[in-house]
Amino acid sequence: MISAQLPDPQLQPLLYAKVTKYMLHSPCGADNPQAKCMVNRKYSKHFPKKYRERTDWAEDSYPLYARPENSLVFEHNRARFTNQYVVPYCPQLLLLFDCYLNVEISTRLETVKYLSKYIYKGPDRATMEISGRMQDEIKAHLDGHFIGPTKACWKIFEFNMHRESLAVQCLPIHLPNEHHVNFHAHQTVNEVLARQNVEKTQLTT
Repeated sequence: MISAQLPDPQLQPLLYAKVTKYMLHSPCGADNPQAKCMVNRKYSKHFPKKYRERTDWAEDSYPLYARPENSLVFEHNRARFTNQYVVPYCPQLLLLFDCYLNVEISTRLETVKYLSKYIYKGPDRATMEISGRMQDEIKAHLDGHFIGPTKACWKIFEFNMHRESLAVQCLPIHLPNEHHVNFHAHQTVNEVLARQNVEKTQLTT
């Protein structure tokens, strides 16, 4: 399901084209000190990865994917890419969506927590006050309230923040032609019966 290797260009030419187009980490380190992944002259994304013959499970919630040292090499702009530079991907999804699509195996709670935090990314904020006075709960809420980009857009477009609807609706039950009919006191029976849709009720319609 997940691969971090260059596919065989002879056996899987289409997948090979997608992987070499989207899923290769750009050169960094001494080859490219200005790369975006370089932080304080260190590799923040830990590329190039070490060669591995098999996938091992690490303690930091991310597997160490198999990256065998083989003869598959992709060359582009005088740079050589091996399995050490392949970003983990799902072959089926990569072929389906035809775009950069980093897919990881989630095995621990820390990974799920990271993914949820990444979706609602923003500056963390916390407010704490220890006091013997009466606490202003409204002020505390406003001081500690954080509105992310998703909620901000929802408020800007004035969408409903919540909605309630009944799952069950009670219908007036009646026997055939024995439903209630409202009419004015001055109307005759013939006038009431001649009224349009007098035979229809909420139950029958």
